[in-house]
Amino acid sequence: MNFDNLGISVKNINALKKLGIITPTPVQEKAIPLILKGQNVMAQAKTGTGKTLAFIIPIIEKLTNKNNEALIIVPTRELAKQVNQVVKDLGDNNVKSMTIYGGVSINNQIKKLEQGVHLIVGTPGRLIDLWKRRKLKFNNIKFVVLDEADRLWDMGFAPDVKYILNQIKTKYLFMLFSATLDYDIRNLVKKYSGNKFQFLNLSRDDLTVKSTRQYYYMIDRYEQKFKSFLEILRVEKPKRVLVFVNTKKTGSWLYNRLKSKNIGFKMGLISGKLTQFQREKILKEFRERKINMLIATDVAARGLDIENISHVFNYDIPKFPENYVHRIGRTSRMRKKGTAITLVIKDEYEYLCHIEGLIDKEIRKKTLRSQEQARHRFTIY
Repeated sequence: MNFDNLGISVKNINALKKLGIITPTPVQEKAIPLILKGQNVMAQAKTGTGKTLAFIIPIIEKLTNKNNEALIIVPTRELAKQVNQVVKDLGDNNVKSMTIYGGVSINNQIKKLEQGVHLIVGTPGRLIDLWKRRKLKFNNIKFVVLDEADRLWDMGFAPDVKYILNQIKTKYLFMLFSATLDYDIRNLVKKYSGNKFQFLNLSRDDLTVKSTRQYYYMIDRYEQKFKSFLEILRVEKPKRVLVFVNTKKTGSWLYNRLKSKNIGFKMGLISGKLTQFQREKILKEFRERKINMLIATDVAARGLDIENISHVFNYDIPKFPENYVHRIGRTSRMRKKGTAITLVIKDEYEYLCHIEGLIDKEIRKKTLRSQEQARHRFTIY
């Protein structure tokens, strides 16, 4: 299967080739023909499976160059920028697009809207702000996309999303992409699609989780955790690392401890404490390889789309198994194979069991040399 078989114009096929994209991923293969036929889509697919192109390609194919034809709602500024970059890469400046999110000048966004754009990628709060100021109009909307819908819900945006959808009175094509689909999200799709939609289920992480080498190290006590992590780094020798922690406090503590040890990594930290400018600066440095170890919380890392991450470390095991899936999906992107390593304190073993149940796979245990030596010392012959 190639893009020629999906009903895409030669112009857009050539644009994809310039980007080095020749073969569609499964979510693209399934979603693009349906959207081109004018069918509403609810797709369960993970970040890293190529879902952005799955909705951007058919939208660009169908745009008629009227103002505000397409609205893509996303949970984070980072994701808004990434989706917009895909539009620019594919649209070759023929498609006027913009991002709308908080933390930056609203006047600049108003000015750009007044100049006219075809496609908008935005976060809910600022979209509502501009609509209430009557600077953002929905009278030409033909396409609405909710990207990473589960994250929109996790971050408390469900009421805002429903508010925005209720203001759109035009007949539009509705597309929703989510890693998980709970009852509320399913009902939303039914309501705003008139219960006429195609459900695409690519949910079992065959494209991300199962293509990732997954291991865990069991640690007896919390006090041994940091020292064990240093030993694991020496054993694994990762080249480009994303380290997840559960809280901002742990993130700051781990960053400072690792800095003091001078372990040979150029490190960065993103958390809710940073300004948007600081976050974007650190992410840019990570993409440009000026940083090769990035420490992040789940919230701070939402929407991250960075290629060629060799290792994802769960310094803290996530309390919710779905978060494990999102974390390790940051490696093994676009059919590349990466490694995910989780540090598990004995008291946290139940969380590992829940994760294995969700992914339907046993995660292989590894043992450090120091642990083997300790066991050997205390063995009675």
